[in-house]
Amino acid sequence: MKNYNLKINDNEYKVQLDKLDHNSKTARVIVNGNEYIVEVDGVKPMPTSKPQVSKATYNAAAPTAAPAPAVASAPKAAAAAGAKIASPLPGTILAINVAVGDNVTVGQNVAVLEAMKMENNITADRAGVVKEVCVAKGASVMEGDALIILG
Repeated sequence: MKNYNLKINDNEYKVQLDKLDHNSKTARVIVNGNEYIVEVDGVKPMPTSKPQVSKATYNAAAPTAAPAPAVASAPKAAAAAGAKIASPLPGTILAINVAVGDNVTVGQNVAVLEAMKMENNITADRAGVVKEVCVAKGASVMEGDALIILG
């Protein structure tokens, strides 16, 4: 696993490159605690079955705020009780789309966050039941703040 500290538009991101799959040209990355599967340009398929080390390049100028529409969340195994859906960046909550007791599926839009004059859909990275809604519409949140707790 490789760790990177990136600064994009005065926002700091802790990025871990966990697994690079040469055949599908995808990588598993963790950005500020959120897991994503991303496509990586310039990765060549492995010619042999022997393990090889490859250097992946990351274009830090591409994202403007946080990995969002072009990056799909990777499904995670069911987490322990109390798994949180956190804010990926500072902003203001425009909408909460779930309530306590609701069943949530992977990829479901649970909230809308305004950050840097852009609306960002916050999606569930795991399935579960909403145990707690930690914020209300209009609330200001910081990066990493819990928005929804799933059980």
